[in-house]
Amino acid sequence: MRSRNKEHTTIIKRSARKGHEAMHGGAWKVAFADFTLAMMALFMVLWIMGSVTEEERKEIVSNLNGDSLFEGHSISPITQKEAGGKMATLTTGDALSKRKTADKSPADPQKNVAQQVKHSQSLEDVNTRSQREIEDLARIIMKITSAYDAQSNLKLEIVPQGLRILITDDQKREMFQRSSAILTPFFNRLLSEFAPALSTIDNKIIITGHTDATHFRDQDLYNNWNLSGERAMQARRVLTRNGLDQNQILQVSGMADQMPLDPQNPLSSANRRIEIMVLTHSASESLYQFFGQHGEKVIKPLADKLSKN
Repeated sequence: MRSRNKEHTTIIKRSARKGHEAMHGGAWKVAFADFTLAMMALFMVLWIMGSVTEEERKEIVSNLNGDSLFEGHSISPITQKEAGGKMATLTTGDALSKRKTADKSPADPQKNVAQQVKHSQSLEDVNTRSQREIEDLARIIMKITSAYDAQSNLKLEIVPQGLRILITDDQKREMFQRSSAILTPFFNRLLSEFAPALSTIDNKIIITGHTDATHFRDQDLYNNWNLSGERAMQARRVLTRNGLDQNQILQVSGMADQMPLDPQNPLSSANRRIEIMVLTHSASESLYQFFGQHGEKVIKPLADKLSKN
């Protein structure tokens, strides 16, 4: 056994492993992630460029350059009757000049009414002029809507209280992302063009948000009242950012799903809308009487008048 062990000696050689971890770190993962993100951004840009039309691309470029339908372009003329019975033509230039005149005049409608009375004009004359301006504003809004091919998303109503502008969803276009107050780019541009038109007159404005009857799972945490109010505030934000005087907005509110346009179909897209109400001076005075302005009633209550008589 001893001789056999001497003839077959087993030699075991152990060698240490060479570490490669220090040579190959995680930097390549960061570089690959940056490359993937850049490619995704490139594909998104190419997809957006391919999905919009040539006219929409021009609109995007004009918005980036600060241009609009009211700068450098004139819409179709609008005719209206003057005091003498003649027909006058109202163009965008006239609307802008009227806007500059309105900016120089006091923003408070009560002061405007008092100033008109001083010039031997009755309140009825002022209301007649306001009604005529509201009708002209409706024509301008329709021209803008036609330029954007958004007739199916807009409804106009001239009511005794003023001009009612309803901007609704349809099957092709949604004003906001579902269940959120994020305004889609198309309606963002549309509201941006409405702002200069609304600034051509000094009438007060009410903005109201409406939703369909779809309810959130946790009504205590978030519901349609929150959603409609936030959407109305977002519309106000876009209008004031694009030139509308914030003092011209009298009220911003949310109506949730309480006033559907299509009661037979509570989930209809027509029920999801933003309403912009351009008030006549008489209607705004009624609101001032109801809520009070700076703690005082603008028009004395009927009881006070009767007691004096």
